[in-house]
Amino acid sequence: MQIGRVPLVGRQADLDALRAEIAAVDQHGRAVVVSGDAGMGKTRLLRDFTESLDDGVIVVRGASVDSGSGPAPLTAITDLLRDLVDALGADAVREAAGPAADALGVLVPSLAEAPADAERLAERLADVVVELFSQLARTHRLVVIIEDLHWSDSTTCEIAARLVRRAAALPLFVLLSYRTDDVGRRHPLRPVLAELDRARLLTHRPLARLSPAEVGALATAVHGDTLPADVLHDIAARSDGIPFYVEELASFSDERLPVSLRDVLLLRYERLDAEAGRFTRVLATGGVEVPDPVLRAVFGGDDSALESAVRCAVDAQVVVVRGDAYAFRHALMQEAVYAELLPTERTRLHTAYAVALEAAEPTTRVLADIAHHWRAAHVPDRALSAAVVAQHAASAASAWSTAAEAGERAMELWDAVAEPEAVSGMARVEVLRRTSAALLAANRNDRALAFAREAVALWPAEDVVGRAQMLGDLATIEFQAGVSDGVETLDQALAILGDDPRHDVQRAGLLLSSARAHMMNGRQGVGTEVAARAGATAQAAAAAGDQGAAEILVQALLIAATCRTTTGDAGGLALFEEARARADGFVRAMMRYFINYSNALMLLGRYEDAVAVAREGQEYGRTHVADLGPLVMIQANMIEAHIYAGRLREAEELGGLLPMIEPGLYSAFLRERLVCLAIWRGRIDGAEAALDAARRELDMFGAYEFQTRFGMAYDLGELALARGDAHGALSHARAAWQTRAGGVLALPLTAVAARAVAMLRENGEDADIEPYRAVLASFSDWPVAPLWASVFAAELGEASWASAVDAVGPAYIRAYAQVRHGEELLAAGERTAARDVLAAAVAYADRLGADGLTARAQHVMTDAGLTGDASRSVLTAREEQVLELVAEGLSNGQIAERLYISSKTVSVHVSAILRKLDAPSRTAAAAIHRRTAA
Repeated sequence: MQIGRVPLVGRQADLDALRAEIAAVDQHGRAVVVSGDAGMGKTRLLRDFTESLDDGVIVVRGASVDSGSGPAPLTAITDLLRDLVDALGADAVREAAGPAADALGVLVPSLAEAPADAERLAERLADVVVELFSQLARTHRLVVIIEDLHWSDSTTCEIAARLVRRAAALPLFVLLSYRTDDVGRRHPLRPVLAELDRARLLTHRPLARLSPAEVGALATAVHGDTLPADVLHDIAARSDGIPFYVEELASFSDERLPVSLRDVLLLRYERLDAEAGRFTRVLATGGVEVPDPVLRAVFGGDDSALESAVRCAVDAQVVVVRGDAYAFRHALMQEAVYAELLPTERTRLHTAYAVALEAAEPTTRVLADIAHHWRAAHVPDRALSAAVVAQHAASAASAWSTAAEAGERAMELWDAVAEPEAVSGMARVEVLRRTSAALLAANRNDRALAFAREAVALWPAEDVVGRAQMLGDLATIEFQAGVSDGVETLDQALAILGDDPRHDVQRAGLLLSSARAHMMNGRQGVGTEVAARAGATAQAAAAAGDQGAAEILVQALLIAATCRTTTGDAGGLALFEEARARADGFVRAMMRYFINYSNALMLLGRYEDAVAVAREGQEYGRTHVADLGPLVMIQANMIEAHIYAGRLREAEELGGLLPMIEPGLYSAFLRERLVCLAIWRGRIDGAEAALDAARRELDMFGAYEFQTRFGMAYDLGELALARGDAHGALSHARAAWQTRAGGVLALPLTAVAARAVAMLRENGEDADIEPYRAVLASFSDWPVAPLWASVFAAELGEASWASAVDAVGPAYIRAYAQVRHGEELLAAGERTAARDVLAAAVAYADRLGADGLTARAQHVMTDAGLTGDASRSVLTAREEQVLELVAEGLSNGQIAERLYISSKTVSVHVSAILRKLDAPSRTAAAAIHRRTAA
């Protein structure tokens, strides 16, 4: 577990919004209120915000406190005044307060002697405090923060509201916060906030719960070590995205519910009356959310008693009503309350739930819940029967995680039942087969492999077709799990089936799996041939209306299209179009179309088209409940297309879900792409760390997948070059010509080789570059080949970098070529042209998010004395205009009038200028402008 400060995660947009608000302060101030449930990170957000302010800002901060019997009076105001004294000194505060300073002595004795008429002065305290801050706002850059307004007394609430009103006319920044779960319908703060809202004096900033990716990032940061994907999924599900809960669960990941968190969660529950407490225990047994009819059946008693209990629990912020269902406000509260049940109480309530649900509509979720409740009620035979039924329903609905869970539960119960096959109506091997298939679809490869191997070992030898199909399933799982390419197991299955024409569809399916294995392992010629055999074998059955055979024909077309495109044959695109026209109704075939076609478009340099196809695939996968693995792969393609298109920041954001993905073929591919992203972002140390952390997974799952292997070779070559290790870079680049498996994926490796050879030649060494030249020649007609050929020639000093700048290919490589072209011009003595090219390169690289290239170009300009416009070259034309007016001393409002835009738009431009110039304030940005314009 990490000791010390945990980074702020998932709040960058909120932080940027607060910075934009304070940047908008000129003659008029701003007021913002940050809201969210307990544990959402309000205090940490405000802390990070204030720490980012420059030294010229005076920040005073106070927090209201609950005394246990109600608000502790004026604690927030006392804190504000003490901060003022610390910042300005008691004399300056007294001077600003004027004759009324005596009233402040009621709260801060250092400001005045204890007055004799303290009670009378206290009545004027609100007036005095508001006037004091108003006066100081006229002469200082002042930020007033009042936290936890949900615990504020009436005077503090009044002072906060009046300061918000004053901010409309004074250069004052007021920042408030409160807990939404403590501000009920009758809370006195509600009408105050509503009135300020109506007057449009207050900007609301409600904090959203963290996304699963953000939960993963925060949990990893808190724990200090990489947590398994299943643990991160568990934390994400149980924490509801609330940062405090995430931190507690990650800090004590070996405990189901840490005592510190349990005690916090039970505070509200323990204040409920007896009936409301019983209601919450009944609800906790049912889960996080339970429909009203089911809960009524279990709760028993008359309706008025239930309604009274529900009302009490809702008012206490323990339970919420969602449509016609009841739910705990937080999932972890359900766990904490459930832990309070007595053993006999649990058994009774689980039995009641199982009986009640058996009378409900048998949806997938209901069937799974019935199995859960019978199991928890210790009735194994009924639990097993229900689990098998639930698995069948979940698989039919493509709810793979539910199907996998139901299958695992069934196998856990199998030996506890006297006659399990009679109870379940199914053979053990069939349950194992279905469970392994569900686990594979849910991307839980290791568990799928274990179940599949057991099924193969137990499968009756006389069931030829069933055993062959199970071997086919095992081969697929072996490939996905990185155990082997699966071809040997598929050959065993094909041998079992023999040539019996009755098994043509099964044989075609096995041939299709074999073709895919060859394709994924870089044996495109064999893959194309075997795919053709699969299609021919399935043809007759497809013509007779067999839908399974029809899907095999579509999948065979997709394999042929992918193999042809990868080997540099653009004619493969026509096969993709043919497959798409025949794929409707086949979910898995459609997902393979979206994955393979978007990848083919990237190989061709059509990155925006690839983004569009991948996005369509994501939507299709979500609406048709595709397997998790293909959904991860289409996400990886989306990230890759963004990388090549030059949207590196967006790609980085999309890659945040990686820690939540189970290790496997798909996560290995995604990990490799994120290493490349880190390199192109200029984060070499981060790329090294990411590669080290992922190496075991990449080696295991990338061993049988050529695309990941070639991507890794490029990454390793680039990292070797960054370390100055030319020989190491060449050792990785050799994959370009040592095997033909990579096809057009070998092209980037030629650039790595050329730069490595150039480095060797600078040191008096050399290496054979001709094999790489031959690779380029073999793909000379490919759309992106001219870019790589131009880079290759320029690295070796055989041509100018200019020809690579506008060629078709990855945006990062074109930006790199632009920087190198500027360096080339500078070396030739063409300083003016070099300055223009490098300035343009800085702007382009910054737009892409290629921070390393941006820094490189800026350093070259600085070292060469070409910085006349360098510091502003990262700004857009509009930002240049805004900066000029800021330097003239104009306020945001005046700039808005001058440029005919809104003040809000100006504030956004100012925030962008400060970020890009790394300037702490408007004054600093203006100084940079004057210096570079001179």
